[in-house]
Amino acid sequence: MQCGYAYLANKFGLSSLSLVSEAEASAGVNKLIRTENKILVPPRMAPEEKDIFGHLSFAIKHEGTNLEILSQLLPKLDASILQTAVDAAPGSAIMRKLAWLWEEFSGRQLRYEQAAGAYSPLFDPERYFTGPEIPIPRWRITYNGLGPLTYCPIVRKVPELSEDAIAATFKQLHEQLASVPPTLLQRAVEWAYLSETRSSFEIEKEAPSGSKAQRFMNLLRNVELFEQLDEDKLCDIQNRIVSSPYSQAVTYRSEQNWLANAGAAGVRRITYLPPPPEILEELMKGWLVLANTDGNKINPLIAAAVTSFGFVYLHPFMDGNGRLSRFLVHHQLHKGKILPAKHILPVSAAMLKNEHMYLQALETFSAPSRDLWDILQIDQNNFDFKFKGPTAIYRYWDATEQSKFLFAMIREAIDTFLPEEIDFLRKYDRIYRVLNDRFDVVQKDLDLLVAAGISTGRVSQNLKKKYLYRVPEGFFEALEQEIDSLGSD
Repeated sequence: MQCGYAYLANKFGLSSLSLVSEAEASAGVNKLIRTENKILVPPRMAPEEKDIFGHLSFAIKHEGTNLEILSQLLPKLDASILQTAVDAAPGSAIMRKLAWLWEEFSGRQLRYEQAAGAYSPLFDPERYFTGPEIPIPRWRITYNGLGPLTYCPIVRKVPELSEDAIAATFKQLHEQLASVPPTLLQRAVEWAYLSETRSSFEIEKEAPSGSKAQRFMNLLRNVELFEQLDEDKLCDIQNRIVSSPYSQAVTYRSEQNWLANAGAAGVRRITYLPPPPEILEELMKGWLVLANTDGNKINPLIAAAVTSFGFVYLHPFMDGNGRLSRFLVHHQLHKGKILPAKHILPVSAAMLKNEHMYLQALETFSAPSRDLWDILQIDQNNFDFKFKGPTAIYRYWDATEQSKFLFAMIREAIDTFLPEEIDFLRKYDRIYRVLNDRFDVVQKDLDLLVAAGISTGRVSQNLKKKYLYRVPEGFFEALEQEIDSLGSD
C-alpha cells in the first residue's frame, strides 16, 4: 500500500513531478528504509488507508514539505478535517504547518488561538536549502522557503551538494586567484569574459556579430549594476542580448512560446512548453522576490541554480531566454559576494563542453511537464496549446538536479578551465620573450604563432606555408624547440 504523498497524489489525482521517492508499506522491513526512489515503511508505521490526515502527517514528518502536492490537495479538504485536527492537537508542529498552508491555499480560516512555544520551520533545514526566515505568529511557524509561497522551488540537501564542499570550492578559487600575479590574473579574467561570451552564444548554436558579442560581454562586466531586478531591467538586459528590433521585448510575453527539436516533425518536435501567458506575470513576481533576496540569505550557488534554471522554465520572453539565464548565474554569484568584484568564471564554457549533461539537467523538469499539455497542430509552424495541469508544477519544482549540475560546472571551471588558461599564459609569456629577443617578427604574427604552437604542440603546415616569408629563417624550428622544452620543465 502506498503511503504519504504517493497515496494522496493517486487518491486525489494530483500531479507530482517533484515526488522523487514514493513511500509504501512493506512487510519485509521493521524500520523505515530509504532507497534511491522508495521509502519502505513497516506496516505498524503506515497510516490507515482512508486516514487522509494520517497520510498528510506521515508525509510532512517522513518525506518533507512538498508544496506541489500540498497546494493542490489542501484546498480540496473540508474545513472540518483540519478543524478536528487543530482541536485535537493544537500544539503539534505538523498540525500547525498543515493548518497554515490550508489557510493560505484555500483562502479560508480556521478557529484557533495563537499558539505558544517555539517556532517550527516549514522546511526542515536538515533536509532542504532554505531562504529568509519569516515568522508566522498565529501558528508559531517560520516560513523559510527559497522563494515566496507563490513561487518556491526546492533544493534537497543531497551528498553532492554538501555545504562544506560548496564553501571549500569557492575558498579554493580565492586561494587560486591570490596566487597569480596581478597582471597575469587580469589577462586570465579578460579571457574568461571572452570565453563566457563565446560559449554562451555557441550553446544557442549562434555565431554573433562583433557588436552583439560585445554587448553581452559588457553586461557581464557590469553585472553589479543590475543587483535589484524588475520587469524593466529584465527587458533592458534582453534588449542588449537580442539584436533584432522585432525580437526585443518591452514587457513579458503575451503569447505562448515553445522549444522545439529541429530534427523531429509535427507535435513531436515540441520539447518544452513554459507556463501560459495568463499566469506568467504572477509567477515572475514570485521569481523576482527570489532573485532579489539578499545574497547572505540563500546559499549563492543554490540561488544561482534556482534563479537561472527557473528563468529558463518560465521563459518570459520570446527570444534571448537562454543567454539571459546564464547571465543570471553570474548575477547571483556576484550578489552573494562569492566571487571577487570584476571577476568571472567560464561556467558556460564548462556547460558547452558538457552539453549533454546540460540538456539532461534541463529535461529533468521540461520533459515530464510537457506531458501536461494538449497540442494540436494547425499547420506546419502553428499549433494550438492547452495546459491541462496545475500551475503548481511551475511554482514548486524540484531544482536539486539542476543545482548539482551547476555546482559540477563551477567546479570544472575552477579546477580545469581557469588553471589551464593561467598555465597557457605563463607558457606564452616565456616563449614570446625568448623569440622576441631572437627574431624580428611583427607583433601580431608572433602573438598568433606562439599561441597556436602552444595550443597544438606544433605549428601546422598550413601556418608554416602562410607565414614562410613573413618570419626569419630558423623561426619555426626555434618556436617548436621552445614548445618541446615546456614538457621537460
